[in-house]
Amino acid sequence: MFHRSLLLLLLLLPLSTWAAQLPGIRLYQRGEYAKASRTLKQEINNPRRTDEQKALARVYLAASLLALEKEDEAFLQLEELARIYPEQRVDPALFPPELVDLELKVRAQLEVERRRQEAEQAELQRLAAAEDAARRKREQEEAARNQGQVVGSVDEPQVVAPVEPVSTFRLRPEVTGYVDLWGTGSRGFGVGATLGFGALDTSARLLPGPEGRWGLSLDVGYLFGRGMFQPRVALRGTGVVGVGVGGGAVVGARLTLLPWFTWLVDVGIEKYIVSDQTRYRDVTLVASTGLGFNLF
Repeated sequence: MFHRSLLLLLLLLPLSTWAAQLPGIRLYQRGEYAKASRTLKQEINNPRRTDEQKALARVYLAASLLALEKEDEAFLQLEELARIYPEQRVDPALFPPELVDLELKVRAQLEVERRRQEAEQAELQRLAAAEDAARRKREQEEAARNQGQVVGSVDEPQVVAPVEPVSTFRLRPEVTGYVDLWGTGSRGFGVGATLGFGALDTSARLLPGPEGRWGLSLDVGYLFGRGMFQPRVALRGTGVVGVGVGGGAVVGARLTLLPWFTWLVDVGIEKYIVSDQTRYRDVTLVASTGLGFNLF
């Protein structure tokens, strides 16, 4: 019994030492988040702390800032943590789910940035290799002319073939929900798909409705930018069985935090030619949001 008690004491001793070395952790555990954030910022800049202690202090600092409803500052702390100490993760057993989800969002964004930087670096290396091969070929041809010789094909450097451009073709099945903001409050859901190439895209959505009044809408849109967030403008035409047809303008955005999913947001105003103006409005303002699954 004495040996087991001694062993337990030796195992708990490092934990108590860490708590003594990082007083900001105790402040966080007592719910004094403002004091904890100030203390933990000092610990991060303390040259006497080890890298492991600084990494742990940054996790608790992010948790304190999130508890103070400073999500943007907490995001920055988790971003610095992932860049400087990538092996340090947020323990879901010690911290709230909101902090765990925020860390996953940070690491997903950094992964997208890493892939883009690798692609840009590969393109720079390809261009440099092509330029170097072209320079060596010019030098060899000039040397051959000076010596009155024909350039041989055996030792002639090969010019690197240009890399095929990455296709910008897109195919994305989508599920959306919508609500009429013009006062009727009607709402529903739709299923469809988007087909795009470059900045242009077109989408079709089937809109199930009550009493067999199903609808079909077609969009032709234009996307701005090439990053994760792309504003969008479009023209839309809609037909509803037993109601009428109409069309109008749409503004929205597409957000791709992960390569496999795209979040959709649109607001459109449409003018309808309705069969029964006593029951249906001839102008609608519809907001929709949904999720697309990126196949290509």
